[in-house]
Amino acid sequence: MTTALLPRLLACLLVLACCTAHAATPRLWKATHAVEGHGTTTLYVLAATPAGLPVEFDAYYTRAVLPALRASATLSVEGVGDGDEGPATPGCDLRQLDEQGIAMLNDARQRVLTLALQADMARREALDVKALAKVLDPDTQAQSWARLIEMSDEFTLLQFARTQAASLAPPSDHQGGNVAEALVRARPDIPVHDIDYRTGMMQAYCAAGPRRTMMLLDVADSVPQDATAAAHAVPRLARDFDALLHGRAPSDGSPLARLAPLDAGLVCARNRDWIARMRKVADGRTHFYVVPVRNLFAARHDDADCGGLLADLEQAGFTVAPVK
Repeated sequence: MTTALLPRLLACLLVLACCTAHAATPRLWKATHAVEGHGTTTLYVLAATPAGLPVEFDAYYTRAVLPALRASATLSVEGVGDGDEGPATPGCDLRQLDEQGIAMLNDARQRVLTLALQADMARREALDVKALAKVLDPDTQAQSWARLIEMSDEFTLLQFARTQAASLAPPSDHQGGNVAEALVRARPDIPVHDIDYRTGMMQAYCAAGPRRTMMLLDVADSVPQDATAAAHAVPRLARDFDALLHGRAPSDGSPLARLAPLDAGLVCARNRDWIARMRKVADGRTHFYVVPVRNLFAARHDDADCGGLLADLEQAGFTVAPVK
């Protein structure tokens, strides 16, 4: 190799390294739909996890996600509670549970009680002496938790379990928590709406089949035993997140795959609700949606058969493309 070629080769290597450093698996999609008399409506759809993984706050977040948020007029996430009234639902019918589902429900009540007692103990340890003197004694509090959990319906029990699990989770490396919470803080001026109908998540849970109580057990078992276990779980979850974004199956037992038997309700039914509402958005403005990653791609297996939300948007007349 001549010395004259060396500078050019080094320059090419630097360009290649730069491009590689900035390369990231797209997890944000831009869906556009032109409607006569209303102009072009744009929906940004971001794949997310509930965990707030470090990868969700990488250079792609700064370069692609935040600018899309700044260009948006509204932000839609899970759990805000201001959703429109959806189709009437009587709630979950216990008769739909099979024998295994009933056994899971009984097991879940015991595990959620244990979770509540652990969370209560953690809160007590954080109180000072004066505050501790004003709270119920542990036995009385335990009896109260037991009565509450026994009287709660499935979906109320699920919400309660999530609250207790969140209070026991080790602190995140990211002050922003999960990406939806971080985006809300990044644009304090933006109107934030619920991606679901007001009872949408309950409908999805109730429609998840005779083993839907798997979800209750999954929440009760989701709290890592300690910070070390939580730290070890993050790289695996990041790999599984990337696998889904590339159209591959996550690893066996992954939190992003454990509830696949419930996809009929948690993915297919929710996506039908979401696309019915999204296709009505035709105001010529830009809107941002944060969506669980599993809902974006097809769920086709023994327990479910539906396309993902991205394919649904295309079928609804949107032009969908990843944001590089």
